[in-house]
Amino acid sequence: MSDHNNNDNTTKKASVLLVGCGAPLKSMGAYHALQIYDGRVPDAALEYIVEPWYFSESCSESAPGYEEFHAWRKMLETEKGVRFFSTVAAVPPPKDGDLRLAIISARTADNPALLEACVENGCTAIYLEKPGATTVRDLEAMRDLASSKGVAVHMGFNKNVSSYLTRSREFASNYHGGKVDVTFLHNNNYPNTKEALSECFERNAEGMLKNMAIHELAICVTYYGVTVDTIASVEADTEYSSLQTLGRFTDFDKLRFKLTTKDGTSIYVAADRCGGDDSVGIVTDASNGAELARFSMPDADTVAKIPTLREKYGADAMPYFYTQDPDYLELKNRVVQNVVHGTPADGVADIHVAIETLKVAEYLTPILQEQLQQQ
Repeated sequence: MSDHNNNDNTTKKASVLLVGCGAPLKSMGAYHALQIYDGRVPDAALEYIVEPWYFSESCSESAPGYEEFHAWRKMLETEKGVRFFSTVAAVPPPKDGDLRLAIISARTADNPALLEACVENGCTAIYLEKPGATTVRDLEAMRDLASSKGVAVHMGFNKNVSSYLTRSREFASNYHGGKVDVTFLHNNNYPNTKEALSECFERNAEGMLKNMAIHELAICVTYYGVTVDTIASVEADTEYSSLQTLGRFTDFDKLRFKLTTKDGTSIYVAADRCGGDDSVGIVTDASNGAELARFSMPDADTVAKIPTLREKYGADAMPYFYTQDPDYLELKNRVVQNVVHGTPADGVADIHVAIETLKVAEYLTPILQEQLQQQ
């Protein structure tokens, strides 16, 4: 059992091994570390960090973030007692009774090997950033390996535990004025120019549904029973949606579609590369399309706390860290509570959900492309 960073030695904590932290305030892994060592995940202690890039021979001192990373590393080593390594294999194995939680926040293509290393290290559970892997085959192999060793794999789909999702679903469930439709909209804030979208398409070459809208598809899988086998129909909103070929890449810059399952459940998903920097749950009257309610992420409470976070942690952080801060925190706390106390991790997607989500994304992409090309 770990009592690191904990004055009460009788209190069990999850011993966290963070894999792939990157530059402070610029990489998701480093933000996970910050929330933990700041004491905001009470039942977790950050003990080990593996950082392959900044410790590699190919990373020069002139690399972006190099100085910031090593200054941050020295602070964590001296003030928090965190130990750094360049590989998972170099990390000491857990002691008897330790509950080791690995948080993998690295390049998606590296995740299969990193997960295998964490399983071999003796981790009790793994928190794997979405989408987990680049292919369904890789995710299935990762699932099988973890399962063979009894290691639970939780996924970093933070929107699954966001307040806007909960409030949207509760409103729709409790509305008694007739049938309603629910749309989950995801906005990015790319400039609406060919140059900006061309760069976006290249940077996110896996495509909108396997990248940007993967969050919304995970919601559909988790809460609405959507899988490739349960989908009865897919209908693109051709007036809203846009498919472009820019350079070597064909992708959606704007997309809205309706999914209907074989049991009659319907859900709308929308994504707009140039729509802003929020995510929204929209509930409408199914008979006439009139909007009944909308709930946003970030909500008003989250926005009100951003200045405090900026003052506390720094103004140079990636903006979405602060707008999604409560969701990242809630997700980690649910995972840690499950690891330490066996509390059900309600709403947290596991690797099985990740597999079904990636399958749905691969299934939908050619269907929606064809519907838009035929308009």
